[in-house]
Amino acid sequence: MRYSYQGIDKKGKKYRGEREANSISELRKKLKKEGINLVKAVPIKKGGKKRKKNSIFSTIKRKEIVLFTRQLATMLDAGIPLLRTISILTEQNENIKFKEILEGVVRDLNSGVDLSTSIAKYPNQFDKLYVNMVKAGEASGSLETVLKRLAKSMEESEEIKGKVKGAMTYPIIVILISIIIVFGLMSFVVPRFKMMFDQFGKDLPSFTQFIFNVSDFFAKNWIIILGLTGVGLFLIYKYISTEKGKYNFHKFILKLPIFGPLNRKVAVSRFTRTMSTLLESGVNILTAFEIAGDTSGNTVISKVIEKSKISIREGNTLAKPLKESGEFPIMVTQMIEVGEESGTLIDMLAKVSDFQDVEVNETIQQALAALEPLAILVMAVFVGSIVIGLFLPLTQISDLVG
Repeated sequence: MRYSYQGIDKKGKKYRGEREANSISELRKKLKKEGINLVKAVPIKKGGKKRKKNSIFSTIKRKEIVLFTRQLATMLDAGIPLLRTISILTEQNENIKFKEILEGVVRDLNSGVDLSTSIAKYPNQFDKLYVNMVKAGEASGSLETVLKRLAKSMEESEEIKGKVKGAMTYPIIVILISIIIVFGLMSFVVPRFKMMFDQFGKDLPSFTQFIFNVSDFFAKNWIIILGLTGVGLFLIYKYISTEKGKYNFHKFILKLPIFGPLNRKVAVSRFTRTMSTLLESGVNILTAFEIAGDTSGNTVISKVIEKSKISIREGNTLAKPLKESGEFPIMVTQMIEVGEESGTLIDMLAKVSDFQDVEVNETIQQALAALEPLAILVMAVFVGSIVIGLFLPLTQISDLVG
């Protein structure tokens, strides 16, 4: 049965919420474990107060997971017990779906289940990295410290992701505006000019005639063009969804002039940061390799890491297979090699990640500096070509009229 309750802790702080329990006595015991004394409990009848039904439509953003992790680490570091901490965060959470997940975690903790085992039930919200970090923290008795490292790693990763998205936003907007302008000109402006010039009954310049022919083609076949475009995009999506297609797509991205180096640096930064965080938290190197490969974000890099794991199992160093792959920058493999030889691998991986983040920022600035004028140039060429084609006959207007 579900109860609406009011409670108070030793410091006088008041709590309100809803909780599942077989009886008020059981509810009182559950709250007591969290340091809350039950003041009032009212059963929620089927026809009475109901929970919101929109949890199906609510989504949990990555930023919400990051914030939850930071809050959890801070409260544990302040000495608040784990069960009570998550119960408080559950009550405060306004996301219906996330709230339901945390309520499930609270139930598991009440039943004696470990936090890592409980959150492993929700892989879409808590990935392998998260679960293994928490497991390592529980095993070492330093969960709050591990969560701080995890929160920091996630925050840095989100920051880089935000910068990359920001760099892509402007060129995409310019390209979309260009497409809309070209579509508007070809659909509404060009046909009007064509009607006007047809009245003269004279031959038009070749370039102008070409513009009119393209406009006619789009006007007569726009349904077929849209259909073929949709089918083409769908087939590309299906191909990229396959393992081979995804690998080839990521390989293609790495070869692009501007986005290739940027994508590689982001992938290397994620890999080294994740490795550093996992190893520092006590996760063994083979498990760390498997998790770090999944979080790199690029299938080509992930394949290299997967092969490297086999090489390490055979007794080789970490730097050797990465160097032989040719996918990692020489500077990165050299720094990892120095870290292995000096026994400071964790620190060196962290430094590599920081260095790659600086490189990513610089590459983003360079990309923006190159893409902004390039995007404007592309728009100018398309729009300018149409305008020139339309106004070219006006230079011969006297001949056309005569």
